[in-house]
Formats: sequence, C-alpha cells, structure tokens
Amino acid sequence: MSVSLSVDFVVHFGVGYIHTDSADIDHERKKIKQHYLSSISTPTESPDNIEIRIPRKMSTYHLIYKQQQIECETRVTESISRVGSAVFMAAFTTFAARFSMTLSSLTAFRQMGQFLMTISIAYIMGIFNVFLFTIMCLIGPVGKCDSIPFTRIGEYFKRCLLFRCQYCN
Repeated sequence: MSVSLSVDFVVHFGVGYIHTDSADIDHERKKIKQHYLSSISTPTESPDNIEIRIPRKMSTYHLIYKQQQIECETRVTESISRVGSAVFMAAFTTFAARFSMTLSSLTAFRQMGQFLMTISIAYIMGIFNVFLFTIMCLIGPVGKCDSIPFTRIGEYFKRCLLFRCQYCN
C-alpha cells in the first residue's frame, strides 16, 4: 500500500507527459523551424548597397536537437499544468483524511494515520521532483521514438497464439 501511494503522484505526471496534445508540440516545433530557417542566412551588403543573404553553416542536427528539446519542454509544462491541479487536490484530500485519522483515540486508526502521513512526502517529491522531469526530458519519448507500441505487441501475441493453435489441433 505504501509503495502504490508513494508512486501514484509521479505516475500521474508521467501519464500527463505522454498524453500531451500533439497540436501544441507541432506548433512549438514549427516556431523552432521558422526561427532556424530565418537564422541560417545572414544579411550582408554588396557594393551596390543591395542586401544579400549568405547562408551560414548550420547542421540539420542542430534543428532536430532543438525541436526535440522544445518538445520535451512542452511536454513537461503541459504535464504540470494539466495534471498538477488534480494531483494537488488528490494530495490535499488524502492529507486531510490522514490527518483526521491521527486525531483518533483508537490506536489502530492513529498509527495508520501517522503511517500514511509520511506518504504525504511523496506529493512534495512528485511536484518538486526535478529529477523526474529531468529524466523525462533526457530519456522520455520524443515524437514516435522511445514509445512502446502496445497495440503492435498485442497483435504480435495474437498472431503467435493463432499460429500455435493451428498446429496444436
């Protein structure tokens, strides 16, 4: 019980990270791409006082890196803004219930309330967990990379079972 209660808030933030709206991510990626395209050429003046744009050397790797970085930042901010209030209210109501249990005259309720009050630290760690959001930005899914395709895994197992059942009969 203590493990599930202490991991609950962090899991909610992780799910919020994964289910970020793709339109927001695409919008931020387009802004980065426009900024990149406007910065790859620098204006210079020719002898006739006409502005000429000479392209600078910048790799597309830089653009891809910046787009992935902005996607991670967008996912983290969306996760905090969408899931943060729900997680806060869940933590607050759970804390209130736990606190009321500590005021009980029955020893079992009081000890259970005190035990569960220590799990309230999990909420503080979930909200202010810089480590969690850093790990999400470093190794979290970006685009279609690093995502686990559960639908394809399920289809694979179905095919394996059907193949096995054909030869078992």
